[in-house]
Amino acid sequence: MRSRLAALVVLMFVLSGAVAQAQIDSGDVPVSIKRLPKVIPTADEIANPDLYHPAFDFEYVAPPASALPAPPPAGVVRPGEFEPADSVVITVLSYGAAFFPMWRDMVDAYSDVTHTYIITQDPDVQDYLESMLSGAEVPAETYTYLDLPVDSIWMRDYGPEFVREEDGTRHVVDFKYYSARPLDDAIPGVIAAADWINADGSAMEVHANDLGLNGGNLMTDGAGTCFASNIVYGYEKPSGWSDDDVDQAMTDYLGCEQIITLQPICHDGTGHIDLYAKSMGRRAILLGEYPSDTYFHGTNPSNMSGGYCDNYDYPNDYQDQEDNLATLEATTNLAGEPWVITRLPMLEPYLDGGYWVYRSYMNSNIVNGVVAMPSYYDLQGDETADYLLEKEAEAIAAYEEAAPNEIDVWAIDSDHIIWMAGAMHCITHEIPAEEDYEYTEPSSDTDTDVDTDTDADTDADADAGTDGGADDSGGSSDDGCGCSAVGTPAAGSLISFLF
Repeated sequence: MRSRLAALVVLMFVLSGAVAQAQIDSGDVPVSIKRLPKVIPTADEIANPDLYHPAFDFEYVAPPASALPAPPPAGVVRPGEFEPADSVVITVLSYGAAFFPMWRDMVDAYSDVTHTYIITQDPDVQDYLESMLSGAEVPAETYTYLDLPVDSIWMRDYGPEFVREEDGTRHVVDFKYYSARPLDDAIPGVIAAADWINADGSAMEVHANDLGLNGGNLMTDGAGTCFASNIVYGYEKPSGWSDDDVDQAMTDYLGCEQIITLQPICHDGTGHIDLYAKSMGRRAILLGEYPSDTYFHGTNPSNMSGGYCDNYDYPNDYQDQEDNLATLEATTNLAGEPWVITRLPMLEPYLDGGYWVYRSYMNSNIVNGVVAMPSYYDLQGDETADYLLEKEAEAIAAYEEAAPNEIDVWAIDSDHIIWMAGAMHCITHEIPAEEDYEYTEPSSDTDTDVDTDTDADTDADADAGTDGGADDSGGSSDDGCGCSAVGTPAAGSLISFLF
């Protein structure tokens, strides 16, 4: 078993190295060659077996309560993503030439509404990105580079979670991140100490907790209701914790007075809620909708032995989301008001190198009314270009319908990144606004009779370009959107492969 694994990893490194060298030789893009901790062992770990600690290969011993920082003051809430933000943080590493237009377009999209902090350590990578930003005439005063050490780009998952007191005072919550990425795990404390967070340059209070709740699996309405995939009671829960322990941590540290858990996408590789649902306002929710005849409709065994859905052998992405709709329709916010639910189209998954890829328009980031939405132009199966443009237009229309306030949707080519199980949302984190304020929504949000038929014009937003071609993804390798999962291979889960 270990010899099979070693051979696989060596092959991966040979292939990625060849791609990286080709890019270096062509002068297309600087490539950072570095060790990225993964669930599967790296070449370094194969050479040094004492470094190899597979996921779940440890015994968790909870530290005494006195060893953990105290939780935030009672009464804090975790702001909704739709609320005002001071700035946004992204991490840029060289994952190949195709990624740089994405980062350029994201910074460009945010430039009119906020300031972007770009974490990058490689001067060559910074120079390359800077040339693209300058070429797109993105104002230099709208972004700042930060030289901080990181292991990966998944800022949403390892970055700081923010909670706010009633007077506007913000605190940082630092949940435990994947232990094989210590640099990423340290980022919340580093950002909390930065002099650009608070207007007076002071540090923010940090409140750490051993819950492994990744940011991609956290959604809130900004008023005490928190949403997550039910994996929060699975692999995100430390060994020895009960479900009640998880609930208590979310209540104490995030102000979650109500916790609603939903069914994740079956084999997307992360199980995170940000691939299929999004809170757009105090009551407004976007929820994914698969075609009723989706490939994973439960009619044939998938030959998969792992995943995050209830039935691994007969996954049914369509029905899972319909069950989520029923869950949401049976609940309300803390004011007793029903959720206003708009459905967002979901493209069918496709196989790539033995792994299922889920292209999600939902994995967007919203900053001060600007939506950086992933979109897709590479044809899969019997798809046509017109079909993908139609779906993009429907997705944009769904965002516009769901948002209580006016929004500006930027469609950004994400074919090159989505195979890693994440896109815009996974690689950013907004910094909620400082100071006291009262968030309000227009009265139109009280209409609960929502038409979910998005009959949108197919003339899609071309801000990001629709040339249909993602570049070579080469360079570094990573295991996907930030969690301790790598994705689910068609011939068996990674966990079953390892053990």
